[in-house]
Amino acid sequence: MKNKFLAYALLIFIGSIGLINFSFSQHSGGEEILRCEIPQGFIYKSFYLSSSGMKGIIFLQHQPDRLYSDLSIFEVFDADNNMLLSKVLDSGWGFRGFTPDNKLILSKGQADYLSEIKIIDMQGKELISIPEVGSRRLVFDLYGRDLAVAAFDYDAAYLPSVVYDLASGKEKFRLGPVPLPKSNKNKEGNFYWTGTRIFLPIGKDNLFLWGIGATILLQKYDGPGYIWKINDIGGNISEGKLLNEEYLAVSYFVPERKYKEGLAIIRWRYGQIVFRMENYIVNNKREKNLPVLSVDMLHLDENNNLFFLQDDGRVHIFHFKKENKTWDENLMTTHEYRLGKTIAAGKGRPQVIKGTIYYAEEEDGQVVIRRIKLN
Repeated sequence: MKNKFLAYALLIFIGSIGLINFSFSQHSGGEEILRCEIPQGFIYKSFYLSSSGMKGIIFLQHQPDRLYSDLSIFEVFDADNNMLLSKVLDSGWGFRGFTPDNKLILSKGQADYLSEIKIIDMQGKELISIPEVGSRRLVFDLYGRDLAVAAFDYDAAYLPSVVYDLASGKEKFRLGPVPLPKSNKNKEGNFYWTGTRIFLPIGKDNLFLWGIGATILLQKYDGPGYIWKINDIGGNISEGKLLNEEYLAVSYFVPERKYKEGLAIIRWRYGQIVFRMENYIVNNKREKNLPVLSVDMLHLDENNNLFFLQDDGRVHIFHFKKENKTWDENLMTTHEYRLGKTIAAGKGRPQVIKGTIYYAEEEDGQVVIRRIKLN
């Protein structure tokens, strides 16, 4: 007992002199924003939100003896929870969310392999049809003008990344396939070639961001060369995404015995790295008390605070320092929310829009969508 007390006192002392800075808090559930009935004979699958507050929920026909359901239903509600649409889809088709301008995304296929993607309006009119998508991913730009079907990893060696104009539905640019190199290491022999890991249309001035291996470039669809280039971000690029109109987040790794994972925040217009965090992992133990440095879990709120939403419901926040326009990895606050059960069920991961977390739960034959405002 005495040893525990001394250890606790030492921890308080260390924190008080500034060697470590952290805080932890627990929270109850979020505010309910929608409750709807699950159609008879169907099960809840997932939900989607638009940036304007529309909500889409998809249900699958309950067929426990089948690997895939024959039918699905998706329902769309406006910001005031008025139902706008309830539509039955044929076998193999599913609802995949909203475009930035509130059009509907439908896909045909299973898991991560799609044979077709369609974008329709609320009246069911087909606006864009993209065949033979395969394992390529759908990526929208910041402004809702361009749609990319992006080939990542080794898919990029065999399939092109293609950009479509959302207004006309016409193809406007394609990149690749990118040939495999003779060696999968760079000239220094440090990094493995991992294929295309970033392909992000900007939606203005024909700009796009491209990341391959350990290199990131800002280029134009219709221009030679590049606007800026970072030859080595610090390791093999894992993934990247645009956090807002100013910042690009890139996660990377170095696969050595002392495994390194890293995160870089870049002012994407200028190629300027303004923040970096790195951690080392040895024998499954992390050297620093940091979250997993994955871009997939990373978000930016309206005050430019970085936060990681973990699968166990914890949120790690790094507050933006206005005086020097960056963040401090030693100033982290952690909040715990009741999201672990929701995430573990695999029925629609929480979504984050402008610093607010949205998640869904099932209660007595109903789907309930709730939100948690971090600010």
